[in-house]
Amino acid sequence: MADSFAHMLELFTDAIKIDTEDYGWTNNRYTSDLFRVAHIERYSDKNLEVLHVTCFPTKHSSNPIYGFDIITVEKKCLAAFLDWSPVIHDKRTYKCGAKFKTPYKLPEWTSSIFSKDAVAVVPDEGEFLVVCAEAMLSFLTYVAMLSMKEAVVADPEVIATEQNHYCEQQQKNERTFNVLKAKLGEERARYFMSTILFPKIC
Repeated sequence: MADSFAHMLELFTDAIKIDTEDYGWTNNRYTSDLFRVAHIERYSDKNLEVLHVTCFPTKHSSNPIYGFDIITVEKKCLAAFLDWSPVIHDKRTYKCGAKFKTPYKLPEWTSSIFSKDAVAVVPDEGEFLVVCAEAMLSFLTYVAMLSMKEAVVADPEVIATEQNHYCEQQQKNERTFNVLKAKLGEERARYFMSTILFPKIC
C-alpha cells in the first residue's frame, strides 16, 4: 500500500525524492511545487506494522494537510486515522463515505487540528480493506486538488502559523514517541518526530 501512495505522487505531480537518513525502516519523502513535503513511512518491528502518510501543502497554499495512519499488531488492526486537517478553518475536508462500527477515542491534543470529518476507528477484519480503499481514494482526490493550484493566500505567515501548530500538536503523541524512543533512543526519537514526521515551516 505504501508503494501505491508513492506511485500516485510520482504519477500525478512533479514530486522529487528527498534524501533521507536510513533509520532502519522505510521513509520516503518528497517535495514538489504543489507541496513542501510528503512523507510515506512503513514501520515494521516484530509484530507491529505502521503505515503513516502525510502531505503538507506549500506555505503559500491554504489547502488542508493530508494525514493517514493505520496500525496493526499480529495482523490485527488496532486503529486507523484519516483526515484532511484544515489550516484555514473554512476550507474543505474529506467526508468518508463508509461507516465503521467501532470508533477510536482521540486524545485531547487532536481537537485543535483535526477536522470535524476526521476518521478515527478500530476496523474489524471486514472493514480493514474498506478503510484502506478510502485512504487511497482520499489521497487521489487530495493530489488532484493540489494540482488545481487554486488555494493561494497573500500572507504565508498565516499558513506557517497553522501548519506549525499542527506539527506541534502531533509531536505530543506519546505513543509514537515511546515506540521511536525504544528503537532510536530519546534524542534521535525527538529529532525524528520534529524533522521527519512533522517538520515545521522555519
